[in-house]
Amino acid sequence: MSRGREKNYPGYQVGTSFLLVIFVVMCLVLLGVLSLSGALRDKGYGDRMAEKTSLYYTAVSEAQHKLGEIDGAIDGIERQGKAYEEFLDEALEAVVGTDGGITVIQSGDATVLAYETAISESQNLCVELEILDPEKGEGNYKIVKWQEASVSVWKEEEPLPVLLFE
Repeated sequence: MSRGREKNYPGYQVGTSFLLVIFVVMCLVLLGVLSLSGALRDKGYGDRMAEKTSLYYTAVSEAQHKLGEIDGAIDGIERQGKAYEEFLDEALEAVVGTDGGITVIQSGDATVLAYETAISESQNLCVELEILDPEKGEGNYKIVKWQEASVSVWKEEEPLPVLLFE
């Protein structure tokens, strides 16, 4: 056998396979970094939503507590033989005496009690109750509004000069 005979090697060398391994490792590292950044972003979003939800349900609890006080004040009124207007006057006196922050709104025949509970610095929970005639058997009140509302007013800034036609 002669030593001078050349061997047939495949089309790639050891260097080519090494570059392929480096490329695959770099792709896996990049995929891992992108997955980690996405997971951290999702965790931050989840934490913010959990905080917002916690603040909302704290405000709902406070609003329900105030609603319980109003209900207790109205339930304590003697209803026998009284006209609705007389009952309404006593109910308003009892409710306004429970706690500050309750506003009485007269709109036509309806009498509405309104109060707000702070959710955050920029949002409030607005509650409105219509006082009903107990002689009709409809209960003491009806919840007319239970809604989140923004405290601040949005102000439009200057438009961006994207396309200006003059």
